[in-house]
Amino acid sequence: GIKICRRVCLTSTMAHVLQMAGEDSSQEENEGMYHDSAESSHVNRIAAAGVGMVGLVAIVAVFTFHGPINPVAHASPAIAPLTVRALLESDELTDLATDNLMALGGDALTSAGRNHVHGRVARSLQNVSDTIRARFPEAYRQLDLLQLNDDQKKASLRVLQKFGDPRMVGLAHDVAEATRQAKEENGDRDTLKRRLSEALAPRVRDLTQLSEEMFPGQPVSLDAAAALPQLRKWHPSVEVDLSGRRRMSEDSYSIEQGVQAHAHTLFKSLQGELGDKMPEAPARMLSSSSGGDSSFVACVMKAMPDPTKFCKCIADNMSEVMSMMKDFMKGKMR
Repeated sequence: GIKICRRVCLTSTMAHVLQMAGEDSSQEENEGMYHDSAESSHVNRIAAAGVGMVGLVAIVAVFTFHGPINPVAHASPAIAPLTVRALLESDELTDLATDNLMALGGDALTSAGRNHVHGRVARSLQNVSDTIRARFPEAYRQLDLLQLNDDQKKASLRVLQKFGDPRMVGLAHDVAEATRQAKEENGDRDTLKRRLSEALAPRVRDLTQLSEEMFPGQPVSLDAAAALPQLRKWHPSVEVDLSGRRRMSEDSYSIEQGVQAHAHTLFKSLQGELGDKMPEAPARMLSSSSGGDSSFVACVMKAMPDPTKFCKCIADNMSEVMSMMKDFMKGKMR
């Protein structure tokens, strides 16, 4: 109604002004015969024309202020809701996993180049999704329906974001080195546990910080501040072999294995966020545990030599790792 009014008012006002001007011109021809009367009429017409012009200016001002009579509406494109499947196949997860693998992979992945690694990560994540669809079609359908809000998405990625953290990278390589040394010694489970404790004890502060950052709100059972003075007096027997670390990365590191570890950690985090709504089949499919021993020590024995899996072992068993450090330090403080 307003648009029609603008057009009609503008047209009628302009016509009125032109009509007044035309009448005024014709009346001027008869000026001599009706001088007094015409003069008075002429003044009235000029006044009317002035009023008309004021109206025209007002309408033009309204027209200018409110925009064109027929503006083209540009609707913002609707943003599709983020589902679990969309997050699994997203550029955000691909970028995050690529950055983590580049940080953990050492010289081998650096020489391969980020673009190469990124492409393989994207294909591996898509392969995980395709495998779930083929093996667990109902679970796949649920992943495609489960929607995540922004807080849930951030929480589900919180643990993975720490895999590329320099503190976690250092811990993963130290765990790998301790595992390698225990294996070379033909040691048993107790030997490996001792080696792991010796490797991780000097990094108790990093463990405590990472635990608090990955699992906010959960109690940390280790007083790192109280333990550190005693640890400074103790020199661990494990010396990290950097050349061995490079060999592990170059000879045995698998991008596909690293991506699967990322996907499994994501699914476990989503189970914590979504509860029973999140199907268990995808995480179970990617689990390295066969239903037996799922402890930290058993995890690292299976993880060798993949540094991403060592990160996963630490994250999945953080409570046990902290408890192991606590017991180890008690023995050293006696």
